[in-house]
Amino acid sequence: MIEARIQWRDKARLYKQGKIMKHVLAGIALCLLGGCASLPSPQEAANADYGQYPSDYEQIAHNYYEMIAKDPSSLQYRSITVPRQFWLGNRFTGAQYGYLVCVTVNAKNGFGGYVGFETDALLIRNGTVIQYLQRGDWFGRQMC
Repeated sequence: MIEARIQWRDKARLYKQGKIMKHVLAGIALCLLGGCASLPSPQEAANADYGQYPSDYEQIAHNYYEMIAKDPSSLQYRSITVPRQFWLGNRFTGAQYGYLVCVTVNAKNGFGGYVGFETDALLIRNGTVIQYLQRGDWFGRQMC
């Protein structure tokens, strides 16, 4: 009986050490992978491929909001800015290049009331929204 308890404790201790080791290895792997992606230098950003200029940016923005809105018929637009070359990224995912458009829009929520005008950012590349930033916020930094 005592021998069985000792064996059980040894197995529990080894199991716990194995779990801790998995977490340590996962953390090391994350740090190594995170180091692989880097943000572009000013020269890299200047020479990057931002895709085709979205001349129909207003229609792209309208189509995107109609797709995500709870009540597309309630959408009210105050302004849509002219696209500008922009990149978004971080050290984990790298950079995404495209054209940033700021859209000030109002719509009804699920209860049927308007939420008020809010300005969001859309990153457009080759006619497609590749990044949506609610209220224009990118990790605490305002894009619009």
